[in-house]
Parts: sequence; C-alpha cells; structure tokens
Amino acid sequence: MIPQQHVTRGGTFESRTAIVTGGSTGIGLATARSLADRGAHVVIAGRDRDRGATAAAELAAGASGTVTYVELDVREAESVAGLVETTVERFGSLDIVVNNSGVEAEEGSDGPSEADWDRMFATNAKGTWLCSRAALPHLERSRGVIVNNASMAGLLGVAGGAGYAASKAAVVSLTKSLALAYADRGVRVNAVCAGPVDTQMTYDEWALVGGRDEGLRRALALSPARRITAPEEVAELICFLASDHAASITGAAVPIDGGKTAGLMPTERYRW
Repeated sequence: MIPQQHVTRGGTFESRTAIVTGGSTGIGLATARSLADRGAHVVIAGRDRDRGATAAAELAAGASGTVTYVELDVREAESVAGLVETTVERFGSLDIVVNNSGVEAEEGSDGPSEADWDRMFATNAKGTWLCSRAALPHLERSRGVIVNNASMAGLLGVAGGAGYAASKAAVVSLTKSLALAYADRGVRVNAVCAGPVDTQMTYDEWALVGGRDEGLRRALALSPARRITAPEEVAELICFLASDHAASITGAAVPIDGGKTAGLMPTERYRW
C-alpha cells in the first residue's frame, strides 16, 4: 500500500504552526490572515516592530487561530535561528514556513547599483535560504511545507529589473533544489510567482513610471486577463500549496499573473 501523508485535514490548519516572514503588509498580511482564519498558530515575522505587533493584534482579534509577532531580520542567521527557536518553544512544532520577505530597488538601463544588488540578494535569496535552512529540521519532524514568494520576475527576464529578477530566479532554483533534496523526508517546497499585485510595493514601483494611474494602465495593457492580482488571491494559492490538498505538489513554481508568463501577447493583430 502506498503510504499517505497529509491527506486528511483538507484546507484547515488547526493545531498547525506557521511562520510568515514579511507578514505585516501586502501578500504576507493576507497570507497570515488566511492561515489564522483556518485555525493556524501564525507567527508574523519582520523588522518593523510597531507595524508587526499592530498587524498581529488586529488579525488575532477575529481569527480562529492565534497570531503573534516576532522581530526578524532575514539577512541575519542569528535572527532567523531565534525566530525558529521562539516559535517551536511557544507552540511545540513548526509545520509551515512562508518565505515572503522581499525588497526591490530602482534600476536604470545598466541595472542596479552594487549596493542595491547586494541588498536584494541578501533579503530575497539569502533570506529565503536562511529561513528554510533553520526550519527544515523541524519541518522534517512535522512533515511540513515551505512556500516561497518568488515572483513572476523569477521566471522571466525583466528589462530595467535585472537585480530583482535574478534574485527571484535564485528563489525559484532554491525551491526546486530543496524540494528534490527533502521529498523523501516528507517535506514539500513550492513557490508562487505573482505578477503585479495590488500592494504598496507595486504602487512604489509605479511611482517611477508616472504614478498609480499610469502604472495601472501599463499593467492592464500587458495583462492577457486585463487585471492585476489582489493579495488575497496570492494568499489563497499559498494556503492551497500549504494544505493537504496539495500533498503531491512539490518543486513547483506556480504563476499567478493573469497569463503574462504564458507567452507573448501582441499589442495588435498580426498581419500576414
């Protein structure tokens, strides 16, 4: 008989413990809310203590699970180890890690500055690796899950965004490598690859091209589905990948981008 793991609890997360890095805003906040609403013990982790504590208190007020905040700098191994240790001491186990922390930087035609390149790789790529490395011994015991926020930029080249795209491509490759290394130990590792999402990070990017209205116009023009994604949609995908319903999904980098990574979309009908 084929052994079955994680096939009985469906989309609920009662008694499970989850860490969501960068969990106080945007996709991270929406994910923390979705997990807590399904009964998980959720630890929001990030550098902004006031914002993180406020988010945790607001989510905990209406959730069926618990929500707490732990200060974290994903770029520092000691800080990451402290987060994992605190979480396991408080809740007894660790079942889900959502590596959501990420940064962008303004890039010219020649790419980012060296300092910005280092900052993006330190947070986006190294931070994902450090959190995964610290969590994996506990996830082996719980047969747990990692979901990484890799971005559509991790699947495509991005003109004017080489550093960010490269850092997210590293996350995609790390996702696949860890999935292969830990598949026989019962740990699943997947990534979500979102296109433009309705978050402050996207608005900050649009400010560089003339503001929110112009950014939205451009984003819609480049989207086959003529829409941008709500953070709650990405959160639902993350929750699915973390759930028992996705028990056979590992090593995947799942686009959620309105069709942008499906292929080229001409701006006018080809004439033959």
